[in-house]
Amino acid sequence: MRTLNLTRNKVILFIIIINILLTSLYVILGKQKALVISPDHFQYVAHTDQVVGGKSTAKLVLSEQSAILDCELRLSVYPWPYCEITITLSDEITKGLDLSEYQSVYLDLDYQGPDEGAQRVRVYIRNFEPNVYNPKDDNTLKYNGIEYKPGYGKGGREVGFDKFQVLTWWLFDYHVELENSGVNVNNVPMIQIASDSGSTLGHHQIRVNSIIFKGNYIQPVWFAASLLFIWVFAAIIYLLLQLIGYRKRVNKMEKHTKHLDKLNETLANKYSQAAQIALKDELTGASNRHAIREWLDKMARKVRWKISSLSIIYLDIDHFKAVNDHFGHQVGDHILREFVELVGSQLREGDHLVRWGGEEFIIFCPDVTLDVAINIAERVCKAIEVHQWQEVGSVTCSLGVAEMSPSERITEVIARADEALYNAKNNGRNRVEVSIKLD
Repeated sequence: MRTLNLTRNKVILFIIIINILLTSLYVILGKQKALVISPDHFQYVAHTDQVVGGKSTAKLVLSEQSAILDCELRLSVYPWPYCEITITLSDEITKGLDLSEYQSVYLDLDYQGPDEGAQRVRVYIRNFEPNVYNPKDDNTLKYNGIEYKPGYGKGGREVGFDKFQVLTWWLFDYHVELENSGVNVNNVPMIQIASDSGSTLGHHQIRVNSIIFKGNYIQPVWFAASLLFIWVFAAIIYLLLQLIGYRKRVNKMEKHTKHLDKLNETLANKYSQAAQIALKDELTGASNRHAIREWLDKMARKVRWKISSLSIIYLDIDHFKAVNDHFGHQVGDHILREFVELVGSQLREGDHLVRWGGEEFIIFCPDVTLDVAINIAERVCKAIEVHQWQEVGSVTCSLGVAEMSPSERITEVIARADEALYNAKNNGRNRVEVSIKLD
């Protein structure tokens, strides 16, 4: 008995030491991984709209750790003047850096423009996608982007990769499949920092103080798995020792097992709740693309087999950027939430409202023909128009409607609905336009 007790105590002491050692290593090394993107290690180059016929000019001054871009945005035949810094991370476009082992990027940027409305910058992490890339077209590198106000002298901010979005125009211009439409940073040949597309003409200055990609040397999932393995191993030895010499402690072990089962059940419930949250857009509560991926695949097969129909309503809040610029992002966020709630009240039980990006949403209407979808779109358009918006007075939206043909893919019918939405905006906004496919 004394030998069994001694053996058990040694096992427990060993497990405790291993856990303390692993936990200490995780605390010390777990979050120390960093990649500094500085001019002394990577090439910084200035570009302007001159490559597309513009007249803007730029001067880039480099030091070991920072870069200053002085830019003059000038009026020209090119309607969207810009200046940008391109940071080359690799000599070959197809062999970029794998940044997927990092979870966030620390951006310390300063921006000065001719007025308060010209203080936004765009940050693009460009990724090589072998199924999309065309060596004759640099725009085929995926645009993982954010746009924000860095201010001047306000220090940096850490931005998780989950805050980046793939630009909608890139997805549709290059007919990107749904499974390849998410943010991906596993092969990054370049980073771009550019002035806002709507920046005021005049002198702009972008100062890059620091760009640091941050991650974990030890991923949390591997750390948890190692601890779990150790404890499972310890439990097996402990049970063997109990079976040999501690029959009287069976009841206590059963209680311990029940406790572990309860913990596992609690963890399973929390995991289920987290999974549900992951399928919703954090800001608006609408579904996100991941939530409907499998459902869309099933509906596409049903339409292809001619046993069901699917109509799509692509909608966009009119002049939403002006709302953000004039009233602030807090009011803009509230408008988005109220917009989703109001649109949802006009839909059927089986319809799916999905936030597609920014102020763009798509309504997927199963078992609905084009005529019925048009009626739904008109009803939504009218409801938005007559609603009393307390903060801004009035809000309208433009809608594009299309019905999926058995010969189409999901991306194609979405593109047609997007084209109809574009026509609605060009024809005066606050209206519904329809795309009819002629087979």
